[in-house]
Amino acid sequence: MGLEKIDPFYWFDRFWFKHLGKPKTVGEKTVYFLGEVVYSIALAYIIYGLLALALHTSKPAVIVASSSMVPHLHVGDIAIVEGVPPEEIKAPEANLDMNLMWKTLDEIGVIRPIYNDKGVAVKLDVNGEIYPVEQNNDIIVYYNRVVNKDIIHRVVLKIHARDGWFFLTKGDNNKTNPTLDQDCHYGMCVYIYPIPAKDVYGKVVGVIPYLGIIKIWLLGA
Repeated sequence: MGLEKIDPFYWFDRFWFKHLGKPKTVGEKTVYFLGEVVYSIALAYIIYGLLALALHTSKPAVIVASSSMVPHLHVGDIAIVEGVPPEEIKAPEANLDMNLMWKTLDEIGVIRPIYNDKGVAVKLDVNGEIYPVEQNNDIIVYYNRVVNKDIIHRVVLKIHARDGWFFLTKGDNNKTNPTLDQDCHYGMCVYIYPIPAKDVYGKVVGVIPYLGIIKIWLLGA
């Protein structure tokens, strides 16, 4: 089989030319172009659906829309996401004998970010046990119920509580995201509560650099 047969538009052209003939007039070329557009959209949805099945998540590919993860992710990057159990997400782990659902850090009362002299959260004090805030843990995609959009940030701590697994997250860019997503003490929080596992689509397992910038230019973030 020739390499041209790998191109999905090869099969579109074969079908079109066989049943409708090669477009010659302006009208025929316009209809052919619209057919290509519809075919492209349908093909994209099919590929996305197959990826969702293969990667066990409803969001297998997400476009990075902000600079909060610089230098590891940039605006326009496409993050490939795999759905995994909470136990398989790499991050320091803490156990809390309490319910965490819909509670803020202040309400939980035993989780305290520790800052350096630049105001960047560098450690977490959890019931007197210290956990470093590092950039070698897994990056996850989660649904932010406050602003109704998806967030791509790094897990700094995963917590096993009475009512399930929860995650604390932070953007890698210390200039734009100096503290945890859930730290609302200075009014800078991205999200109000620790993230329940059910709101996590999965972890980032690959990146396609900048390809998503086209969608951002055309449709916005």
